[in-house]
Amino acid sequence: MLREIWDAYDKYGNKLGYDQFRDEPIPEGVYHIVVEIYTVTSNKEVLITQRHQNKPWALKWEITAGSILKGETPEQGAIRELKEETGIEVNASDLNFVYSHIYKNVPSIYKCFVVFINKEKTKIQLQEGETIDYRYIPYNEFKEFIKTDDYVDGAKDRFYTHEKFFDKIILSLDD
Repeated sequence: MLREIWDAYDKYGNKLGYDQFRDEPIPEGVYHIVVEIYTVTSNKEVLITQRHQNKPWALKWEITAGSILKGETPEQGAIRELKEETGIEVNASDLNFVYSHIYKNVPSIYKCFVVFINKEKTKIQLQEGETIDYRYIPYNEFKEFIKTDDYVDGAKDRFYTHEKFFDKIILSLDD
């Protein structure tokens, strides 16, 4: 299996000019970029996927997320992660940027996007070894669901820190 390679960044998102490898300690002051993609239907439902039983946070539910790879922009990483984990194909122009969040416990810079899809025209294709199930959950129910133990922990705090931005983007959808 190939080792996942990331670009090393400073806390401002500037490339430091060397590689960082997944599962190796990240030096002090070095970060990697993680993208989060909230996939939302025109009916204001959020797509969530269930993690594979052999992954960290086994069997927990989450939105699509993952580290960007060496040479990728956050937008390219978001497009790739969404296609890999769900089979959904989007373009950079479909991505609505929500926030950038520095997470110091595991030195990461989270770049978050919302993408809107037509549920009836979208076929979900789960990634073997990564995701095992999916469901759409109405946004207001989603906001309650992520408070439960069934949802991945770290994402909860980032969502609630930026909740007003999600509300503005998602709740502004035409009924």
